[in-house]
Amino acid sequence: MRKFEREPCQERTMTALARSADPWQQTVRSLTATHASAAETAPRQRAVHPFLERLTRAWERDHPRVAAPATESRRPFPEAVVRVIERPSSATAIVYWSDAGTCHYGYQGWRVTTAASDGVCALSGELIHRGDAVYRPSQRDPKPQNASAMILAAAMPENENCDAELQDQHA
Repeated sequence: MRKFEREPCQERTMTALARSADPWQQTVRSLTATHASAAETAPRQRAVHPFLERLTRAWERDHPRVAAPATESRRPFPEAVVRVIERPSSATAIVYWSDAGTCHYGYQGWRVTTAASDGVCALSGELIHRGDAVYRPSQRDPKPQNASAMILAAAMPENENCDAELQDQHA
């Protein structure tokens, strides 16, 4: 019995056909072509429609964007709910941390340290400067998602049994 053998030319044609029929390659080619044509026509469309440019400038002049407060825009975790649950000692704190976008720690240990860089207090929103006394999440393996967060030592409640809740930032 003779084995079916393909000729090299026929095999190359099949491979090229398979490549052109690949949906992923077709999608990538289509997106590349669309992007290139949009980049070429965009300046011409703007030149053709100066009315739209005037309208856009008028809208932006009449409806200025409201900037977020400086400290709010710098917060690494702007949506976090932070509460100090307990102060076992003057150098430690147990913190409730909940941020829908990153993590949730119901009973997280924090320790006092010195700020290595500038930042914003997760509890009060006050600016933190390098060298300030701060509390940070205890480092363990794996590293907590909120490891970069800081609470100013001055903003930390002093009593050992506390439940200081973050001031409502969204009011």
